[in-house]
Amino acid sequence: MLYLGISGTLHPSESTYELVLHRSPWRNGHRRYEAVPWLSNALARWPDVQIVLTSTQVWKHGLPAVLEHLGALTERVVGFTYEDLTTRVVRQVRTRSGTTRSVRYSDEDYWRMNKGDIVAAHVEWLRPDAWVAVDDEDILWPRGSADHVCIVDGCKGLNDPAEQDRLLTYLTANFGPGSEQ
Repeated sequence: MLYLGISGTLHPSESTYELVLHRSPWRNGHRRYEAVPWLSNALARWPDVQIVLTSTQVWKHGLPAVLEHLGALTERVVGFTYEDLTTRVVRQVRTRSGTTRSVRYSDEDYWRMNKGDIVAAHVEWLRPDAWVAVDDEDILWPRGSADHVCIVDGCKGLNDPAEQDRLLTYLTANFGPGSEQ
């Protein structure tokens, strides 16, 4: 399973880029979803890897609108964390009295979590055999996730060769060498 962010991963994060470089990535030659062709080609080595989107872009614009930009990656998308966690996951929580009960994640629960906790909750629910998360958010990932979390530079995303090499290292480490392209 590949947990995939969009802004900062498939293209520069507009807010990060403007904060760091003091200009718009779109006026500096970048395009939204510009790394989709590279990622699609890279994942050809691992044809069974499915994608769960972790981006707020899906929540904001809707899954169909985002899928329009994902090209060949679209067929790999099996869900997105917001919808899965708030509509499909039932978890056991301990009450103040010491009992447990089954509850769903509410919208408020979801928005209080950072990206690391969101992915961890989804991994706990889905229990994939192997997983990698690629994102530009680098804070508060749970212990034990370092071998699974590929943090990329939000000003560059996966259009940068160094970031591509980093992700290929994580994919190989977690999914094996894959097949020859």
